[in-house]
Amino acid sequence: MIGKQELGKLGEELATRYLKNTGYDIIKRNYTCRIGELDIIAAKANYLIFVEVKTKQNFKFGHPREEVNYHKRQKLQQVARYYISQHPKEGVDYRFDVVGILYHNQDNYQISHIENAFLT
Repeated sequence: MIGKQELGKLGEELATRYLKNTGYDIIKRNYTCRIGELDIIAAKANYLIFVEVKTKQNFKFGHPREEVNYHKRQKLQQVARYYISQHPKEGVDYRFDVVGILYHNQDNYQISHIENAFLT
């Protein structure tokens, strides 16, 4: 089994590649501020998208996307508001996506992408 940090980095790499391949522009990875962190900030069409990536090796404690609970969503929203305050954009809509990855090895993984996963 891969360590938790290594698995997280690998998942973010896979999610970034997936998003690029499906037409997203990657604005920033691992944005950090005094409030917290955003895994990926991307853009597509008229949206600025804050993407949370969850990577697991099994379903022992549920699907990866189930780990984005109420408290995690609240934290993501706070960090996103801070990012927006520091990088204002006119005429842009915002949303939160979750990319869940079930990883077995580099040739065997599944990606699920939930667009607009929760409301702001």
